Amino acid sequence: MSVVIVVAVFSGLGAVRQVGARSTPSVTGATTIAVTAVSTGYAFTPNTFDQIATNSTITVTFTDASSVSHTFTIIGREGWVIPATITVTALNELAYGKTYPNLININVSSAGSAAPVTFTSPGPGWYEFICTQSGHFYSGMYGFVAFGMNLPSNLSVSSGGPTVGATVFIIIGSIVSLVVIALVLGFVVGRREGARHEMPPERLGYPEPPLSGAPLSPASTEDHRY
Repeated sequence: MSVVIVVAVFSGLGAVRQVGARSTPSVTGATTIAVTAVSTGYAFTPNTFDQIATNSTITVTFTDASSVSHTFTIIGREGWVIPATITVTALNELAYGKTYPNLININVSSAGSAAPVTFTSPGPGWYEFICTQSGHFYSGMYGFVAFGMNLPSNLSVSSGGPTVGATVFIIIGSIVSLVVIALVLGFVVGRREGARHEMPPERLGYPEPPLSGAPLSPASTEDHRY
């Protein structure tokens, strides 16, 4: 049963990265990106951008409409979706640009806007952007941007709104697993304790079962009378 629970937990992790329909209009050669951290949950809006100009100066305006701090960080690996099961340590390496140099990283405090920031866009390709604040990526705060092209047709992200984070799935799965283990151990120990305290057959009115082997001779019993 605990195996099933573990599978369910990792299924929950995968659900954080479910894809869905996107509605970002394509503007060929756009040189601006305007994105907001929405107040209704851990999400970006919009969460996809197509046809951003290549090899150009791109201006990013990042607004925080929520009550906590966020970042807008474009991970510098082309054509890659961050695995849903990525560890916190590995994600931190990405956040600080140690694994791949970030294309851009903007921090903004709650209920505020960062001053427009510029960066030089790469050649044609698409990249994932995330919020690097603790737990925000796992809660659904990510999106994708394509330079000089549209995002692949089979790649999209769920629209804004709160989602259940991976941490919650792990905690719930661990608690349920521990409860199941405790119940199983309690059942086994209870069966053993019950067997130890069972009444012998003669106490219940049944004849005592004969002992195996031949009975001792009278001489053998007298050897112990000292």
